[in-house]
Amino acid sequence: MISMIIKMSLVTILYIALTAALKLWVHTDKSELTVRKRIFIGIVYGICAILSTHFGVVYDEMALNVRDIAPLAAGLFFDPYSGIIAGLIGGTERYIAGTYFGVGEYTRIACSVSTCLAGFVAAGFNKKIFHGKKPMPLYSFLLGAVMEVFHMYVVFITHRNDMKMAFYVVSTCSIPMIIFTGIGMAGCAIVLYALSGRLKGGLHKPKDEEISISVRFQMWLLVCTMILLLTTFFFSFSVQTRSALQNAQETMEINTQDAKETYDYIQKNYESVQELIKEQALITAHAAAAEIDRRGIENMTDDELIALRDMYDVFIIEVINKDGIVIRATNKDYENYDMNSAEQSKAFMDIIDGKIDELAQDFRTTGMNENVSLMYVGVKSADGFVQIALDDEDIAKFSSLTDFEAMLGGRHVGENGGIFLADKNAVIIAGEYKGKNLADMGLQSIPEDELSYFEADFLGEKTYCRLEHFDGEHIIFTTLPMSEVFTERDANAYETAFADILLFTAVFMLIYILVQKIVVNNLDRINASLTRITNGNLDEMLNVRSSSEFASLSDDINLTVKALKGYIAQAEKRIEEELEFARQIQNSALPKMFKFPRDEFELYATMNPAKEVGGDFYDFFFVDQNKIALVIADVSGKGIPAALFMMRSKTAIKNLAEAGRNPGKIFEKANEVLCEGNDADMFVTAWIGIVDLESGIVQCANAGHEYPAIKRADGKWELFKDKHCLALAAMDGMTFKEYELKLEPGDKLFVYTDGVPEAINKDEIQFGTDRMLESLNDAQNTGMENILPFVRNRIRNFVDGADQFDDITMLGFELKHKTESKTFQKIL
Repeated sequence: MISMIIKMSLVTILYIALTAALKLWVHTDKSELTVRKRIFIGIVYGICAILSTHFGVVYDEMALNVRDIAPLAAGLFFDPYSGIIAGLIGGTERYIAGTYFGVGEYTRIACSVSTCLAGFVAAGFNKKIFHGKKPMPLYSFLLGAVMEVFHMYVVFITHRNDMKMAFYVVSTCSIPMIIFTGIGMAGCAIVLYALSGRLKGGLHKPKDEEISISVRFQMWLLVCTMILLLTTFFFSFSVQTRSALQNAQETMEINTQDAKETYDYIQKNYESVQELIKEQALITAHAAAAEIDRRGIENMTDDELIALRDMYDVFIIEVINKDGIVIRATNKDYENYDMNSAEQSKAFMDIIDGKIDELAQDFRTTGMNENVSLMYVGVKSADGFVQIALDDEDIAKFSSLTDFEAMLGGRHVGENGGIFLADKNAVIIAGEYKGKNLADMGLQSIPEDELSYFEADFLGEKTYCRLEHFDGEHIIFTTLPMSEVFTERDANAYETAFADILLFTAVFMLIYILVQKIVVNNLDRINASLTRITNGNLDEMLNVRSSSEFASLSDDINLTVKALKGYIAQAEKRIEEELEFARQIQNSALPKMFKFPRDEFELYATMNPAKEVGGDFYDFFFVDQNKIALVIADVSGKGIPAALFMMRSKTAIKNLAEAGRNPGKIFEKANEVLCEGNDADMFVTAWIGIVDLESGIVQCANAGHEYPAIKRADGKWELFKDKHCLALAAMDGMTFKEYELKLEPGDKLFVYTDGVPEAINKDEIQFGTDRMLESLNDAQNTGMENILPFVRNRIRNFVDGADQFDDITMLGFELKHKTESKTFQKIL
């Protein structure tokens, strides 16, 4: 057994290793499984099937193999056509080897059919059940096991006229071949999972929402099918067990009744038989006495006396003189015995006294030895009398008890059972083991019931027993080995189990295919449509009408989507109106008056909002009669929250600037204000410059905003890479660095938000700062009122209709000349 397990394990491991090697070869190649590769894989596995046929594992005079793994693995784990090729090669060779070369001739049809069919089954499962995906280890195990069940079932079908041998083959081969074929297929699946990296992910228990309805249905259907299969099998098995015991009892009862009738017949004729035995014994004794008288006892040697005993076939011959002393005997132990010394022997002295001429006694204990029972007869002779003795064997020769004992000893109950006649002390007096006690043969105790059926270890073997007491003196004991009692049951159980497994497998597959086609596939279609709908395609129409339920569901979903489209249209219209209103409010908060009653500078700003309300803003205002503040900012995020944060930021910066603070302090205090209550974690990038119109000095601070661009009167536009700090509201307690710019008459300053350089076209290419500077330089030496629209037009041409995702905000300032030292009214 252990040797068989080790060898079968090694063969199975070789199949697993081959599967892993071929998978690595296919994966390393990284090309599609071509026709040549499919044929090659099929041939490789076909050769393995052939080798399994000729190098099987010998167990209990049977050759075990896992040949069917070859076509199953090829078809399931690689390609359907590879499985068919492997199955045809292995199955055809198996039939040829069995028919013409005597290799496993008894099972050649079952083996060849099973191997060929395994290839087609694997191909069908690959295409129709698993749809080209690798099956889980559990399903691989079950498929391999079921294929071997079919293999064993065909052995029964093809040997209906020799069920005993078929059962022996199946009972010997089925368990190891089913188990190791299943293990081999499961092992191949596990190795392939490991090579693909799916093994680790398959070890954790998936959540309920991660399990598809198809997988859940498969598992429950499998569980229910197995429960039904086991229930049916055990019910059938119990019925067959009771039937087997009943048949055994009937067989034992028939044999016992026949033996009892024979015994009763003998008992009824026992007295007449005994008289016949005595008459025959007296005749024999007279003949022996005549021969002794003729020759003279004194002239006969011991050998001649023994020869005379053997001629008449008796137990002993004794010669007694007139004094009652045994003077000669075939058994020297009996010589010199005095016949007067015991009651049994003294009865023969009447012959010497002349009272009688002969005497025949019943079978009884002897006077010389009470442990020995013999039948003595004596007849008168010349010098006394001659006595012969018959033992029980001799008596049996004269009686029909010989036939009875021969009948019991040669009779078999079933094939290997027996029947025995024992006395009340359980000593066998007729039968194969005559003289032995039933207790010495394994019967622990003798039931006291008149009739009992029980199991016992009789002669070291599990045995079904029947024990019956009758006539108060005897026991008839009938035996039948338990293996023989349940031979037919076990054969039927195997065949029934195999048939049930195949039947329930077929039912399982039929139900699965029907549910997959009728329910799961339609649910997948519905889910696919719902996915497109949830992704925004509200024009998707669901049209699954394979049943009234799905038709109703399709109509309901379509009506729901239609109603949803209406609600969305209304909501979009309402939101658009609200956003438009918000844009108007936001736009109205920005200064639009670019003409000032002063000619020292020119100033212009634009903001082109995206579709949503954004957070960009610009601002300019005088903080002193000769100082004007320029502000541009960009709030993180979109929508109403960004617009509200923009208004809050604009107000805070303007109030702090008008209070006379320099740019660093303005941003420091504004940062504190904006950090307070900022639960949404919003922030704003900003740039501020306070221009002194008298000196041309600009005090600046940059809170994470874009670099400003400067054009000197005699130069081109260039970026001024100033010192950056963190954006406002990004972190509480921040300080902000300042820097200064010196503007001379004719110099220009351009600030902007990230919507300018990050504008993208349909190829998702950004406009960039290089194109921005190029556009500024191409605008020639014109006023800011013309430069900003020119840059905006360049951006519009670049994006070429692509959606605008961010606000585009620009502010331009040109110093015409410096303010003379005289007093002006403060312009608000």
